[in-house]
Amino acid sequence: MKDIPTGRIRMPVSLIVILFGVQAALGGTLSVIPQPVKMEPLEGTFSLSPQTTVVVDENTARLGEYARELFSPATGFPLPVERVSHQEPARRNSISLQLTKDMEHLGEEGYALSVGKDGITVRAPTQAGIFYGIQTLRQLLPSAIERRKPAGNKTTWKIPCVAIEDKPRFAWRGLMIDCSRTFWSKDYLKRTIRLMSLYKLNRLHLHLTDDQGWRLQIKKHPRLTQLGSKFAEKYKEPPQRQGYYSQADMKEIIEYAARHRVTIVPEIEMPGHSVALLSCYPELSCTGGPFEIHPFLKGPGIEKDVCCAGNEKTFQLLEDVLSEVVELFPSEFIHIGGDEVPKDRWKACPRCQARLKQEGLKDEDELQSYFIKRIETFLRAKGKRLIGWDEILQGGLAPNATVMSWRGTSGGIAAARAGHDVIMTPRAECYFNYGYKGLPTMKAYSYDPIPEGLSPEQAKHILGAQACFWSHQIRTEAGVDRQLFPRLLATAEVTWSPKELRDANSFRTRVQAHFDRLNKLGVGYHRDPSVLKKDPSQPKRQPDKK
Repeated sequence: MKDIPTGRIRMPVSLIVILFGVQAALGGTLSVIPQPVKMEPLEGTFSLSPQTTVVVDENTARLGEYARELFSPATGFPLPVERVSHQEPARRNSISLQLTKDMEHLGEEGYALSVGKDGITVRAPTQAGIFYGIQTLRQLLPSAIERRKPAGNKTTWKIPCVAIEDKPRFAWRGLMIDCSRTFWSKDYLKRTIRLMSLYKLNRLHLHLTDDQGWRLQIKKHPRLTQLGSKFAEKYKEPPQRQGYYSQADMKEIIEYAARHRVTIVPEIEMPGHSVALLSCYPELSCTGGPFEIHPFLKGPGIEKDVCCAGNEKTFQLLEDVLSEVVELFPSEFIHIGGDEVPKDRWKACPRCQARLKQEGLKDEDELQSYFIKRIETFLRAKGKRLIGWDEILQGGLAPNATVMSWRGTSGGIAAARAGHDVIMTPRAECYFNYGYKGLPTMKAYSYDPIPEGLSPEQAKHILGAQACFWSHQIRTEAGVDRQLFPRLLATAEVTWSPKELRDANSFRTRVQAHFDRLNKLGVGYHRDPSVLKKDPSQPKRQPDKK
């Protein structure tokens, strides 16, 4: 059994998990999700009080203000932020945020959190690490801390003494929201970002275009949102289900996400799933249209009409679009879809067939590869990296493309073996639009992003994993809440915590303790039976005999 070295004792991992699980079962506040890498429970508690201060330096001042804004409303305490000119020992009755260079082993997002009877210290080599340390501290407080008004005198703001050192297993810890089939408000996306940050998820992938709608303003081509953001009138879709984000709206969302250490990754779908685009520019199709935008369930799941690969104007418009996307989104990655592209229209299209012969391509799969490679070259010249769904492997993968593996794991395995980066999001474990009967929370928790059969060097290409929510059936905010929670907590732990710390019964206990926190946050989660009862088939872990 692996031991965790600490300042006072050497405690086996299994014993730490048991101790934290017992605390949670007894109503304690040590139910941290995702499970930290190293934790040493200590004796005693620290109590927030009206005299508690937040101590920062010039590098952590904004994070100090964030901590105050997070903890002050529910406690009613002022929690003034006091700036010091240099690092100093933790002051009595303070929360000290310290950026330090001697902790490089924690990487870009790791942190150390020490809660003593006299004060709290969060140390990290980066601001992201400090931010995540604050999230862990937040979870150590009673769930009433999530209230946005004073909780009253009945709540005591005690934090159990503990020493934590923590860092993520994967760099990509994601969630995708489909904004095309159902439009989601700016406020709802901001709320989603706040919930992601609480559980240390750091990539929000927005599916912004599809057959059901074009949701991002493109200034050079206003028709895309003037026409492409609305369903055909005959379907009588409610106004809140359609619409678009202006570039000012999206910039606001991007900046809000950045403050919560979440990167917005945009997806502009091509060459398939493009009826919204083709309804605006039918001349970019192989048939010339006309096309109408219909709700997903009012038409075929996969449309045969796709962007014409033989028409130069197709690439001109897409490059116009991507030029504005690149300027707007700081994300290193731009997602271009590339999935579910029927080849029927290309096979019958004279221009596509001429392109195929001109480029020396043997079939329509290679024509799709040509299409993706051309877009990848354009994005690379703009300093961006292309991501596509695993169908972009068909006909040959673009040289620097990253694969998002959704039809299982085989696409991700093939890409990793070929030296390409991969984000794992297999639908059987990561598609949270599916019902809980087929995909219960504990099935999502059992998933490991690194598949068997990869060498250690190939496994380095697995950047992480991502949950996905497609909005073709569940089309209300309350419905999305039920689909995402508590399953998203499983994704958070799978992508952050070490595999060897995975413990199903401990996770169940901690999730149950978080139900009250989610209630306080206004999240209408699903009471998933798979997390409400411990699995009797799982043997209890016993502490090592020393």
